[in-house]
Amino acid sequence: MPAKERRAIFISYRRSDSAPWTGRLAADLRRYFGKDRVYLDIDSNLPARDYVVELEQALLASRVVIAVLGPQWLGSPNDRGQRRLDDPGDLVRVELETALRNGKALIPVLVGGAVMPPGHEVPPSIETLSHLQAVRLADPDWPYDFGRLLETLERHAVLPASEADTAPPSESTILTTRRYERRLQATRRRAFDALTGAVELLRYPIVEVRPEAAMVAFDARRGGAVFAEVVDADPGHSTVVLKLPSVKTGTVAGASAALAIFTNGFSLAALPALLAWQRRFAVGFFDNVEGVLEGRGVGEDSSLLPGVHAWRNRRREV
Repeated sequence: MPAKERRAIFISYRRSDSAPWTGRLAADLRRYFGKDRVYLDIDSNLPARDYVVELEQALLASRVVIAVLGPQWLGSPNDRGQRRLDDPGDLVRVELETALRNGKALIPVLVGGAVMPPGHEVPPSIETLSHLQAVRLADPDWPYDFGRLLETLERHAVLPASEADTAPPSESTILTTRRYERRLQATRRRAFDALTGAVELLRYPIVEVRPEAAMVAFDARRGGAVFAEVVDADPGHSTVVLKLPSVKTGTVAGASAALAIFTNGFSLAALPALLAWQRRFAVGFFDNVEGVLEGRGVGEDSSLLPGVHAWRNRRREV
């Protein structure tokens, strides 16, 4: 693979340990992100002497490294009966060392009932792996668990090609608050009850509730903290207002780091996708508030990308 070619995801795995699960995972990721944006070493047709070089190029050109850990990942032996991980030339160890050394986002994925290895049982060069938050993929709950993995990838700005390939803005930016609102046919009290009801039904973590101000703050997962309040409008009507952390064109440098802090990991490179998400989230959230107000309950969780929602809401096989 040419060094200049970029892929979103590099999958590190041990064939003897997790090949069936890894194959399924790669197929699902490619279906969601696109075939060319997911690297699996089976893609390689190079001679053995060039194999390691290609792996390193592919890893360095990726945004995220997924480490698939199966039940035999830690103790898998080589032909001499020695643990593979203890060999400095072990490809899986080299991949993880390269990822950590180059500051790549590393996501452990547990399959086949595997558990995270204790730090003292892995080589010191990859001990950091043991302290990372893992995502578990269980066969009975695969669609739901895969949705959780997609959410984790979103936080590292790994998005479907239609959103990820948007060019970054050329001007510097600074933090601001983006405001969205919708007028409802309800008193302020009824509208606030519907607002808090929608937040609870959608299972958003609540940060703060102030009934006297008809305000609730909650975590919308992808976009960071959201502030919602109800203000009076005409008699018998109210306005629901959403305030989300965002950015505006300005002259202050360093906003990329600030934006990442306040929006769960988004950088300026993903700014167009963030703004598109905020618009979509606001419309969907207002629809859900109206649904609760009218007794219909909530529909889709607009904080998730459409693909994440589809994976999450598939019926689990019994």
